[in-house]
Amino acid sequence: MGYLLPLFKVISLTFALLAIGTGAQAIFDPIGFSKSFGLDLDTTSNPSQNSKKDDSFSFKSNHQHAVAQSYIALMGIRQLATGLILLTFAYQGKWMEMATVLAIIGIVVAGTDGVYLARAGLQGKGIFHAIPGALISALACGVLLSNA
Repeated sequence: MGYLLPLFKVISLTFALLAIGTGAQAIFDPIGFSKSFGLDLDTTSNPSQNSKKDDSFSFKSNHQHAVAQSYIALMGIRQLATGLILLTFAYQGKWMEMATVLAIIGIVVAGTDGVYLARAGLQGKGIFHAIPGALISALACGVLLSNA
C-alpha cells in the first residue's frame, strides 16, 4: 500500500491544477465553460422584436443570460479557490488534509454534478463527472485509512 500516497499526490496535484484551469475558464469564458460542462447557454436565440411583448421577452432573455453568465463566473471563483487551497496544502506537505478535502469533494460535488446533469438528460456527462469524482474520493479515503 506504499504506492497510495505517491499516486494520490500525482492525482491530487493534477486535480488542483485542473480546478484552477476550469475556474479561470468559468470566470473569463462562462459560455465556453457551460458548453464544456454540458449545460450550454443558448445565447444565439433572438426572438422577433415586432411587438412590445417581444421586446419585453428579449430584455428578460438577455437579462437571464447575463445573470447566468455572472453565476457561472461566481462558481468559477469557487473552483479556482478550491484549486488554490489544494495547492497550498501540497506546498505545506499537508497531504492528509488534502485527502480529507478531496474525499468529501469527490463524492459531494462530483456526485451532485452527475445527478443534475443526468436530470437534464445528459447521462453521459453525468457519468463523466460522477465516476472520476468517486474514484478520487476512494483514493483519498484509501490514503486516509492507510495513514490512520
